Amino acid sequence: MAETIVSWVLGKLGDVVVNEVLLLYGVDEKVKTVNRELSRIQAFLKDADRKQIKDERQKHWVKEVRDVAHSIEDVIDTFLMEISQNPQKSGMRGTIKNMFRKTKKLPAVHKLIDEITQIQTKMREIEDSRVRYGINNLGEGSTGDIKLPVRPLILPDIDPDIVGFKADQDHIVKELLDKTTTRRSVVSIFGTGGLGKTTLARKVYNCNDVKRQFDVRIWVSISEKFGIIDVSRKIMRQLNPSYSMNLSDLPNEELVIYTEIHNSLRGKKYLIVLDDVWTIDLWTQISEVFPDEKKGSRILVTTRFADVPKGMDPESEPYMLQYLTEELSRELLLKTVFPNHDSKKSSFDDLSDIIGQFVHKCGGLPLALVVLGGFLSKKPRNHAVWSSVFRTMSWHVEGKNCSEIIGTSYEDLPFALKSCFMYFAAFPEDYSMDAESLLRMWIAEGFIPQEDNRTLEETAESFLEDLVQRSMVQVDSRSYVGSIETLRIHDLLRALAIQKAKEENFLLVYSNPNNKMSLSGARRVAIHNPDWDQLIMSSNLRTLLCFYEGSMPNCSKQRLLKVVSTEEHEDNIIELEMFMELTQLRYLSLSGRLSDNRDQEFFEKVIGRMKFLQTLEVLQSLTKIDRNFFEFPKSAWNIKTLRHVYDSDSFEIPASVKLTNLQTIGWVKLAQSWEIGLPHIPNLRSLHLDARSSRSKADVPFLSTLKHLTNLDIWHDDSVLDILDMRGFPFYNHLQSLKLAYVSPTKLTQLLHEDMLPCHLIYLKIKEYKFQQDIMPVLEKLRCLKVLILHNAFKSRKTTCSSGGFSQLEVLELESLSMEEWEIEEGAMPILKKLNIWSCDKLGVPQGLQYLTNLQELDWQDVGDSGANLVRNLCKHVPSINLGGH
Repeated sequence: MAETIVSWVLGKLGDVVVNEVLLLYGVDEKVKTVNRELSRIQAFLKDADRKQIKDERQKHWVKEVRDVAHSIEDVIDTFLMEISQNPQKSGMRGTIKNMFRKTKKLPAVHKLIDEITQIQTKMREIEDSRVRYGINNLGEGSTGDIKLPVRPLILPDIDPDIVGFKADQDHIVKELLDKTTTRRSVVSIFGTGGLGKTTLARKVYNCNDVKRQFDVRIWVSISEKFGIIDVSRKIMRQLNPSYSMNLSDLPNEELVIYTEIHNSLRGKKYLIVLDDVWTIDLWTQISEVFPDEKKGSRILVTTRFADVPKGMDPESEPYMLQYLTEELSRELLLKTVFPNHDSKKSSFDDLSDIIGQFVHKCGGLPLALVVLGGFLSKKPRNHAVWSSVFRTMSWHVEGKNCSEIIGTSYEDLPFALKSCFMYFAAFPEDYSMDAESLLRMWIAEGFIPQEDNRTLEETAESFLEDLVQRSMVQVDSRSYVGSIETLRIHDLLRALAIQKAKEENFLLVYSNPNNKMSLSGARRVAIHNPDWDQLIMSSNLRTLLCFYEGSMPNCSKQRLLKVVSTEEHEDNIIELEMFMELTQLRYLSLSGRLSDNRDQEFFEKVIGRMKFLQTLEVLQSLTKIDRNFFEFPKSAWNIKTLRHVYDSDSFEIPASVKLTNLQTIGWVKLAQSWEIGLPHIPNLRSLHLDARSSRSKADVPFLSTLKHLTNLDIWHDDSVLDILDMRGFPFYNHLQSLKLAYVSPTKLTQLLHEDMLPCHLIYLKIKEYKFQQDIMPVLEKLRCLKVLILHNAFKSRKTTCSSGGFSQLEVLELESLSMEEWEIEEGAMPILKKLNIWSCDKLGVPQGLQYLTNLQELDWQDVGDSGANLVRNLCKHVPSINLGGH
């Protein structure tokens, strides 16, 4: 793993901008000497990493190399920070000023030379110790080239519950819905780690039969080191999303929250899932908060220990999740390795015996099978290769412990992916991660190399897909264009990430204030608990991630910080003053209130100093204590490195802006200044445009400059927006997502009438237009459309979906439409999977509803009693039907 750090430092030393600065100050030769020494050491590290050296002396040598690489990074970053406080100026007057500034920076130059000299001495000592530690022969024949992940084939996401869980799910659902048991009872799933307890519980939790039977459903992840106040807060926030009482200073906080929860649950039939409970202590502290009113409420528990559910409810029999049979194990393994083959029909004769050996050793543990399958999917389909893998892998107790399989899969990762994997250690257990934010953090950290003809985001996405293909992370959801939206990591894999991150001094997690730990040497810190008062953080800290609601630690002295992120919540407390010196930030995500009444001018100054910022997100519009909103800082538009900008409130972009790296903007106001000039943002991919109350007519020329746009969201409330022929826009052939709200009906009537919508749209949302005519005949011709959402979009009394229309549509959502008749011809929407009909009071049962043979989910909230019976009769083939209580 030290190889990853060395390679990252070498990449930084090879950066063109860094080299120009070092050359300017005459220290380039000193740094090049260090660069050459590091390159020689890297050759040995590559082999050391691959051979997984166990000797303690060798491990100590690797640690020394890692530490010196960190020292080089710190020295270079500190120097760049010190000499970049005042930018270079051009012209004769600028040259004189630059010479003066350069002279002022001489102390920093001398300091850099002294520190590099010390590092060179240390590196010579490390080089001399190599022979003593027996590492002199490890690197023979190796090169210093960076090993990148192979661009993966995008495979279907493998979920362990695809094999063998149906009977388990039916059993748990039956217990939850048992009408003969009216008391509040505990239903439990227990078994060893990796069996799929959480997967099964989540499947049950989201089952439509369960959704219909309970008034309230709450999911809480517990884990081994739980805090009872934290658990209570999680429950309360799900009961009342607006709940934000700050009770941390109250001596009876626990009693106050308990009372709130108890009162909120009274009179309701509820389901509470307590996932991953380790001890009975949790139940003894919290059981009284759940009222028992004989309504059939349930507590669903997952645990690794049989005595936990027995202690919680002696009258209920714990359900032990079994290991998979060898037949089902084989099926799951083959589905993971060969997802495009039918494991029941394909014999795989050439690999049959070695597959059997792998299956036997995994012992029926789903996680072991899935991770092993992801590992083997990256290997050639070759008996000799697979046999070699089997022989070299250590096995524990017939596979009941899958730590070796997981460890082997980690060691097999290309070194560039190891840092990406260890980053998952930062996130709380069972945390649903936003993929876009994760990828932007990786980029800000410098994990993602620049590849020819690809954006950093595209390369980062391929890294994530590689980890998914290896089954190291689990996809929660994908967009309809196929990209990952949210993801999770299994707790055993997360434990491995935490272990490796700690071993490599890569990242430390602060979650329990009762466990004293030093963060003085940590380069990245993730804080999961608001009680951080005793934290002392390193001055060389690069990353601070806060996964809680409340005030941030003061990080003003951590001047090398690159990534700062807070949990999205309006009651977070932000001290703007502490960001004044954080000029090296690449990623900043903030939400909440400022702790003082600093003015807009100060906010502008703070952001304007962040000359390297790539991502700026204001997820909840920043406010002062007096609740006045801050405007998005105009100084941000001078930051040439910006790639992604988002504010929950809309803002203006000056017409003079030239940002060639910018890819995402949301929400931007249609600016009147654009009438005399246009922003130069040629590489924009995603645009959220707020044209409300605007008098500008420059929107068309602005859109005509965007060649790479794939996602366009337009909000308008008058007739100003002048969308005419979208076929004239350069993004016409590759726009994938279009959302239109409150746009002038006269303009859109022409747009729809002339069939000018981008022909490759995958996602289309039209809201608040109230067309008089039926627009379905136009929309059904969009041959790539997968998702269509119509909210109060037309007033036509009747609509028809023609045979062959909407050939790729998978999701249709209709809301607040005044139509009364809907005819679905046979052959229309042949692969529709999900149909939502809300607030369409006048709509009768569609003629031809039975033709939707692939429909999986139907949600119709306003159907009458007679209509409900007819719908059920026509849709007997639909697994999930929700008819608003009917």
